[in-house]
Amino acid sequence: MTLLSGCGSPGGTKIDDDSFFKLESDVAAVVNSPVADAAPLEIKFIKEKLQLAKKAKADRKRKLEAQYTAQIYADIEVAKLRATLNRKNNELLDKRDQVSAAQVYLLELQERLQ
Repeated sequence: MTLLSGCGSPGGTKIDDDSFFKLESDVAAVVNSPVADAAPLEIKFIKEKLQLAKKAKADRKRKLEAQYTAQIYADIEVAKLRATLNRKNNELLDKRDQVSAAQVYLLELQERLQ
């Protein structure tokens, strides 16, 4: 799920009549994905910036809209990375639990052998 279209430096983000609607769709996809649960703070910032981008669009401030659009796509990537980090951390904790359980079992077996 790569949502990088439109990502880049604020000056490099192209804004046209459909840009905001694509951005809105991309934000909705992230908000309705598991990423939202893993990165609630990032999602909050994304939603706030989306409202600012909407206002910039309504005010016909394309440069400002482009800046918010670029920031939102960057924030989406940060949220996805946060979700990946959380998932990897949970996997690590599960592995540690498995190792601890195996060590306890090994100690029990060693005691039986003595």
